[in-house]
Amino acid sequence: MLSTCHDSNINGIERFISGVSLFMSKPIHWLVVTDLDASLLDESYCWSAALPAVQRLRNLGIPLILNSSKTLSEMTELATALGTMTPVVSENGGLISVHKDSGLMDPNHVLVRSGNYLTEVNGLSRDFIIGLAHALREEQGYQFQGFSDWSIEQVSDRTGLSHSMARCSLSRHATEPIVWEDSPERYNAFADSLAKAGIRVLRGGRFLHLMGEVDKADGLVCARALYEKVQPKVDWKIIAVGDSANDLAMLEAADIALVIPHADGPHILPKAPRVVYASTPATKGWNDTILTLLTELS
Repeated sequence: MLSTCHDSNINGIERFISGVSLFMSKPIHWLVVTDLDASLLDESYCWSAALPAVQRLRNLGIPLILNSSKTLSEMTELATALGTMTPVVSENGGLISVHKDSGLMDPNHVLVRSGNYLTEVNGLSRDFIIGLAHALREEQGYQFQGFSDWSIEQVSDRTGLSHSMARCSLSRHATEPIVWEDSPERYNAFADSLAKAGIRVLRGGRFLHLMGEVDKADGLVCARALYEKVQPKVDWKIIAVGDSANDLAMLEAADIALVIPHADGPHILPKAPRVVYASTPATKGWNDTILTLLTELS
């Protein structure tokens, strides 16, 4: 009898502790952090096929955060078209920008004003990166070309961007995209020389990106921290979406990694708590898989 009473008390305590834990646990809210080229955007830089998922995110109140190698000028135009005032992570994590009307600003944090956005530069300046890369090219005869070598017309031809968007793409602060035209062996020597100065080479979908020791994962962490500061009683979880090697760190920093396939190549293989593979490339795969995940999580 005594044993039965003791067991009953233990069960009651366990139920009480479980109830307290449930009461104290934070509600889960989701953020979607996405790459652009070949993910949200198709080969013509259009996102119309993703409109159903974008609208669903908006209806659910889930922030859509853009995280790309593109410049702030390019991305704020897209953010306006998407109707979002969420943080923008540009130049592969080199810039973190917050819309002045987003409610996420820290009034004590001094940031640089750029249009409607307040911006913080991470890593190294583009001027420093270009100066060293070009010095090595002159000294060692390395064969490569980058955005700083090209006119607006040449950037447009190489990227498929309109002239106005090519002009925006040239407005860089923390990265320099290049095309390597030399041997793999000499590339390794070039990359090693850059690394000694704190410059890393990140392979994107179209270009190699020379940049400081930051990446898209740093941008993801900064974006989540902004929401955590405003709503500390929320457990902010992240779905990250990407397709190429320069998205890998971002995907591995997420709770759910959504990998968009390439039509002509293998998947990247991130190590994340959960990895989901879209069945079709680019914008359609983005749309269909985000809709599926939202149905599951809501």
